[in-house]
Amino acid sequence: MRVLDGSYGEGSQPLDIVVTRRDVLDEASFRGTGVLDLYAELFPASERDSPDDIVRWLLSDDVGARRQFSVGGHEMSYRLDSRCFILRAAGRAIGLGFFTYDHASELIFCNHVGIAKTWRGGGLARAFYREMLGMLDALFPRNIGVVLEVEPFDRDLLEATIADLERTGRRQLAADEQAAIRRLLRVGWYDKLGYSVFSDARTVRPLSCRSPCLDPSQPASEWAGGEDNYWLMWQARTGTPSVETRAGPLWHKAVTAIYVEILAKSLVAADPSGRRAYWDYATALVAETLQRIAAADVRLVRCLGNADSALLSRWRHLAIELPI
Repeated sequence: MRVLDGSYGEGSQPLDIVVTRRDVLDEASFRGTGVLDLYAELFPASERDSPDDIVRWLLSDDVGARRQFSVGGHEMSYRLDSRCFILRAAGRAIGLGFFTYDHASELIFCNHVGIAKTWRGGGLARAFYREMLGMLDALFPRNIGVVLEVEPFDRDLLEATIADLERTGRRQLAADEQAAIRRLLRVGWYDKLGYSVFSDARTVRPLSCRSPCLDPSQPASEWAGGEDNYWLMWQARTGTPSVETRAGPLWHKAVTAIYVEILAKSLVAADPSGRRAYWDYATALVAETLQRIAAADVRLVRCLGNADSALLSRWRHLAIELPI
């Protein structure tokens, strides 16, 4: 357990951070923190994993041991270590961070980070995130940094939405407008934390990744409908030299780690004989992404360009409350 320094929230309650398989050792204790209730509160159903799957990954499957399986006569393995960091006030979860370390790539993948709405402000989210990074470095001393996915935002759509809000003075946003603004806010938050985004130097636009469907139990005909596009962001481990000159190989490593080592292998290992078709589908989709970007001049750049920062400033000037 680590006590979070500083005064946050009403009454300056003492806050601490506990970690699965170090402070929280079993399913009953994990569920008893209320972290799964907080998870359901913070993220829409379309972005959430099954609570039972999360428990399994954290406490039995992704525990740092090598797992082996065979698909179509081909032997393969992977080695993951997933941890949930739980920020507590009076023993109850008010924040969470779910990370997975891939031993093959030495990358940490950030699955989810969130703070309860009533505890936002005062720098708590940033303080919690910084504490988690320090704890991750202690847990995984060979890690080279953190990679994460964000949903791409449409600059033209945001410009039109914000301009309409400025012109009309309306305060209510439609669901699609809220979703579009949240995408910008999320990228802006990671930008403030010091993340970079993998971009094509020629187009000066972030590179797009296509994630395979996350539910192999669906009919194969529906897998394409479950795919999503993401931008990948990167933060090198504190104190490591710049990786600007290695952005291309790092991009390849990050895509492979996220979509093959962490996603495809863990899903297929649950039923190797029954999910061979899914394995072929997922790995082909990843290979297509890598091939499409193979000739690109990959660079790591600030998450928000000048035009994006200007849009963010205009949104904040509207003073409309919209939690990320």
